Amino acid sequence: MASDHPYLKAAARRLAAGVPVFLVVTFAATALSSLAPGSAAQLILGENATPEQIASLNAQYGYNLPVIERYLLWLGKLVRGDLGLTLYSQQPVAGLLFDRAAVTFEIAFLAMGLSLLVGVPLAMVTASRPGGAIDKALLAVTSVMLSIPTFVTVVVLGFLFAIVLRWLPATGWVRFAEDPLGNLKSAALPVLCLSVHQAASFYRVSRAEFVSVLQEDYVLVARAKGLPTHTIMLRHAFRAAMPQVLTVMGLSMTYLLGGSFIVESYFAVPGIGWTVLSAVNSHDFPVMQAILSLTVVIFVVVFMLVDLGYALIDPRVEVA
Repeated sequence: MASDHPYLKAAARRLAAGVPVFLVVTFAATALSSLAPGSAAQLILGENATPEQIASLNAQYGYNLPVIERYLLWLGKLVRGDLGLTLYSQQPVAGLLFDRAAVTFEIAFLAMGLSLLVGVPLAMVTASRPGGAIDKALLAVTSVMLSIPTFVTVVVLGFLFAIVLRWLPATGWVRFAEDPLGNLKSAALPVLCLSVHQAASFYRVSRAEFVSVLQEDYVLVARAKGLPTHTIMLRHAFRAAMPQVLTVMGLSMTYLLGGSFIVESYFAVPGIGWTVLSAVNSHDFPVMQAILSLTVVIFVVVFMLVDLGYALIDPRVEVA
C-alpha cells in the first residue's frame, strides 16, 4: 500500500514531531500579544474612545478572556480552516495570507534559483583549479558578499539600479497575471538583494565540497583513465556535493524569510514581511498569528524535505 512506503512513513513521523513545536510557538505568540504595549481596540476606536467602548470591543474580539481560553478558541477555528478576520478591513485572514504569501514565495524561489545558477557553476569551474587567480578573486568577493547585511544591500542596489541607472522600479509590485514582464521587473531588485548572500553561500559550500571530492582516489583513477574534467565534475563531484547544497537550501529559507521583512519593507512589496510589520504596528493579532503559524509550518516542511532529500540523493542513507 502507498501508506506503507518508507518515505511516506518518514514524512508522517517528521510532521507529527513538528506538531508540538507548532503548538508551543503559536501559544507563545498568543501570550505575548497580551503583553504588547497599546491596544488594538484603542487604535480602531481612536484617541477619543471611552474605556467602556474599548472594553466592549475587547470583549467582542475575545481579548478580555484568559490567554489559554483565547488560544483554544483560536486553535478550534484553525482546525476548521477559519483564521478569522483582519481587525481593520474585516477581510478573511486566510485570503490575505494566501495573497501575500504568493508574493513572498515568488521572490524567495527566484532568489534561490538565481543563487544556485550563479554559485554552483562558478564553484565547479574554480574547484578544478584551486588556488588560481579566479579562485582567489571569487573567494575574496564572496567573503565580502557574506559580510554585507541585507539592509546595506537593499540601499546600495536600490540606489544603483533604481536611481542611478534607472533600469528597475524602486518600489511597488506588479502581479504576474496582470503583466508578466512588469512582474519580473518589480521582483528584480528584491531578488537581487536576497541573492547576494545566498549565491556566496552556495559558492563557498559547493567549492569546498568539489575540491575535497576531486582529491579522492577514485577521481584520480578516473583522471588517469582520461575521463574529461567536466565529466568528472558532473558524474562524481556534483553528486557528492549535493547533500551539502541541499543543507544550505534548507537553511536559506530562514534567511529568505527573515530577509523578506527588510526587502519588502524597503521596496514596498506586499508580501509576508511587509504584511507582518504592518500588523505589528496596528496590533492586528489575527494577521500576526496566522503569519507566525504559516512560518512554523514552512520550516517544519522544509527541513522534513531536506532530511528526506538526503536519502533520495544518497542511497546509502536510510530513511528513519
